[in-house]
Amino acid sequence: MHLRLLFLLAWIVPAGLHAQSAGSSELQVRFLAERAPGDLGDVVLAVEETRSPPFKLPINHLSIPQTPPARAFDVWSVDKKVSLAKVGLPENGKSFIVLLVPSPTGGFKPVIISAEDPSFKAGDVYFYNHADKAVLGYVGSAKFVLNASKGTVLRPAGAKENLYYDVGFGVREKEGDRVLSTTRWPIDKNMRSYVFFFLNPTTKRLDFRAVDEFMPPARAAN
Repeated sequence: MHLRLLFLLAWIVPAGLHAQSAGSSELQVRFLAERAPGDLGDVVLAVEETRSPPFKLPINHLSIPQTPPARAFDVWSVDKKVSLAKVGLPENGKSFIVLLVPSPTGGFKPVIISAEDPSFKAGDVYFYNHADKAVLGYVGSAKFVLNASKGTVLRPAGAKENLYYDVGFGVREKEGDRVLSTTRWPIDKNMRSYVFFFLNPTTKRLDFRAVDEFMPPARAAN
């Protein structure tokens, strides 16, 4: 009886540990930095002595999916040997996008988005305001107002000729709203986009930039 119990425990415990390890390894995180120094070098995802493979921190596209050692980890600079950001992923969910915006105290502040969120899908735009003033704008007939250090998803509407959206951005000043940009965006149902508003360190004026993410078309059910 005791031998059978010991054998059963010996089988169950490693199986449980394997399941826990496999579950954590299913986590996937992609990164996008608002901006980063040219000499940053490689980064890794670190928990104490556990490190992910090194990768470049992209600013013009999302990184390839990375597997973090745990839900709470550091983005660690390999060359500078310093933590650039502390990331704590939500308890629920397996796939995340982490936007990294420069912190005034050094390193980055993480902005975490669920990549599985059904309210953020192909054709949508995620706006993040990293400026110290409110920004506002429209994509077609869809409008937004965004306070400092806030993000929001916008679903464009009111396309012209089913080809493009009229797009405009502005900043809310004490004297009134000031236009930043007016343009047109073509409709692309296979892209979702990220737009950063920030204080340009060179011009010292509020600026913005957009990054697109390709979304593979959903497979038709058999």
